[in-house]
Amino acid sequence: MGEAAVPTVSEVNSWQLDALDAQSTSWKQQSVTLKSELDGMYTTVGDSADYLVGKFGNGVRDKGLTVRDDGYKTVGALESAGSAIAVGSPGMRFAQKTVKQTLATLTGEGYRWAQDGTVSLSLAQTANALSDKDKNSATIKLAALQRQADLYTTTLKGALHAAGVAAQGVADGITNAFSQLPQAAQGAKPGSLTDPGTAKQQGIDDGKLVAGGNATDADLQHIAARLSAAGITPADVEAINAGQQVNLTEAQWNYLHEFYNTAGLNGLTSMTDRLTSISDTTAASTVANQLNTLANPNVHSLGSDPLLGNFFHPQGGLNQLPADLRNALTASYDKTTVDKGYNNIQYAHLNASDLSRVTKMMGLADARSAPGSQINTELLLQAAALAPKLNGHAIYVDQNLGGQPAESLLQNLVDVGGRDKIAVHDVLAGDTHLPNDIGQGKALDGFLHHHWDDDGKQVGKMLSWVESDATSTDYAISARAGQTASSVADYVAEHKSDLLHLDGGSTASLGAINPLAVQGLGSALSPYVPAMAGVSDQFLNTHEFKGLLADRDTADHVAARAIFSVIDTDKDAAVAFNTKALSAAQQLQTSWVHTVLADPANPHNELATQSGMILGLVDQGLTTELDARKATEIRAAIQNFANDGANWDTGKGIMSTGAKYIPVVKDIFGPVVDATNAYAKMNLIGYAYTAPDPSRANFNNSHDFAPARALYQVAQVLQNQDGSLAHNPQYSNLFTDDGKLKSYEDAARSAGNATTLDSNLGNILDSYRGGILKDQLEHFKINMMEGRTAIR
Repeated sequence: MGEAAVPTVSEVNSWQLDALDAQSTSWKQQSVTLKSELDGMYTTVGDSADYLVGKFGNGVRDKGLTVRDDGYKTVGALESAGSAIAVGSPGMRFAQKTVKQTLATLTGEGYRWAQDGTVSLSLAQTANALSDKDKNSATIKLAALQRQADLYTTTLKGALHAAGVAAQGVADGITNAFSQLPQAAQGAKPGSLTDPGTAKQQGIDDGKLVAGGNATDADLQHIAARLSAAGITPADVEAINAGQQVNLTEAQWNYLHEFYNTAGLNGLTSMTDRLTSISDTTAASTVANQLNTLANPNVHSLGSDPLLGNFFHPQGGLNQLPADLRNALTASYDKTTVDKGYNNIQYAHLNASDLSRVTKMMGLADARSAPGSQINTELLLQAAALAPKLNGHAIYVDQNLGGQPAESLLQNLVDVGGRDKIAVHDVLAGDTHLPNDIGQGKALDGFLHHHWDDDGKQVGKMLSWVESDATSTDYAISARAGQTASSVADYVAEHKSDLLHLDGGSTASLGAINPLAVQGLGSALSPYVPAMAGVSDQFLNTHEFKGLLADRDTADHVAARAIFSVIDTDKDAAVAFNTKALSAAQQLQTSWVHTVLADPANPHNELATQSGMILGLVDQGLTTELDARKATEIRAAIQNFANDGANWDTGKGIMSTGAKYIPVVKDIFGPVVDATNAYAKMNLIGYAYTAPDPSRANFNNSHDFAPARALYQVAQVLQNQDGSLAHNPQYSNLFTDDGKLKSYEDAARSAGNATTLDSNLGNILDSYRGGILKDQLEHFKINMMEGRTAIR
């Protein structure tokens, strides 16, 4: 049995033990069915003695006995594997139950926990204990809290260790059960070719069969099954995605390497075309998937390197691929002008048919196959290099007039390569190992300045993962998102003028030409708006955003303003991005309230200032974008902006815009939003913009700050925390019959106007807990205003 690895809290929580038990039952049932079939076959073959005689008959019956005995090994393996689960599953269930119950208890008491099972005091607990004026009493409270935290740590880590031992027992039981199978019976199981020499020769033989075009459809399907058996598992893919290295056995590596290098580009593309034509898309996908495996630097062989000796192991990468495939991926493609036809029609071609074939084949791969494949990196680099050359018409992949348009190939390059998060990161974050000095700047130049026929759809999709990964609890995943967003943010900020007038002069903006690309930029950068405003990492759920460093020491945040103005060039991007920015401002304001409650004398007033800065960035981004459009057509610009304003005003909440709610601010002191409260999501964002008069040629974006909205938000936070908000009966008109605050609009109407609502809410909040908020609320509004007005 291998040493049991200790799983994390999240891993144990996510175990699907019902599915594991169902697998045990299935294997046991299969073993019974297979034994019955084998016995029936052997009986039938044995009865052939009456009519099959001589050496032939004896040979048939001997073979029948061999098949039955080998089959019995499979029966035994299935039974043993099922039993391994049945024996180990109760231990896994008990450990999982212990982990979940312990988490529920300690979380309810306000403790914090780490993935390794370490339990610690929350800041709220510490602040509460230290609030005791008696130092001895405070010390005793802290000691009691820490002692309980240590007990919870012991319980939680013990449960995790027990979970690991139980899981390892199940895994070893299954491995031992199936390791006894004869090689032929292992079929498409990973590691079916156990002898490195045999695997190498099998790879060569299969590669020759494919390269020579002599394989039948059945041969191709058998080869695809061997490729699947030799490749990495879904768990390996998850490990690579989390920044880890995975290993193949020497036999697995040998088979993959020899097959692909023997088959070559022509054999591989012919094989995938054939498999696709017979509708076996799974087999065709397998060919591309395992090619990605071989091209992945995070995949290593446990065998020794044939050139470097026993102390070195082969590593995946571009250099492991057949030469003709590498050449197709790395060649330089330039337009060649051709005159052809009875009218001497002039057009251009790229002579990139091999690149097109590779792209088509790799498009069959599962989107999650071996993230970090250098094939995908090269596809993106080719797209970045080709995009500036293809802003024109009548450009084709080869010399056949009317063949595949080069624009179609370009979109496919970004589509296929852009599915790979690690490849996107490496290209956009300017990895130093990229060839031809193509880094973040040049790549984004190509992607954003090209006039895409699909409005930049594939570029937007290429960036779509950043937003969802930005707040991942896996640091490697969130760090990759932050690093990618940093490079994108720096590029957009530095190239604001170019992106506001994509073709120079007073030409149209990026949003006018590639609106879907702008929406992708907005999605990728939205989780990092607080970081752009200078919020400390200690308050954020995002990591590794190092962009816009120059802005951190300045009040006007010129780079962040540039980003807002570029994203505002598309209405839909602007609505989503500004909604999320205001949501982030709301989260910061809520966190400020919690800091006051935790330590009334020392709140984090910078959070209020920074939330105001975000509001200012929203203001100035819209203004700058409008100013850019004035240079082209002022009347149309103002009309469009009026429309933008109207749409924004009706879509100012997370729910009404359909924008994702992403908690980018940590729940350090308390939850930053009550996700079940529709009013919280609809109204706490509500900093409305008044649409300008379309008939006026001069636009003025100045407007009064509405303090009532800020106080309403504070009131919501307190209500969400306490369950209700204590108030004098004279203000009952602001509350529903069940004692909850009305929506902001209804509350303002009930008060008469926003000014009166501001006064009423101020009186309610001033009396909260004996007045602990009274002085701080004035500072809150002042700090927000200072932050907002600083962005000019």
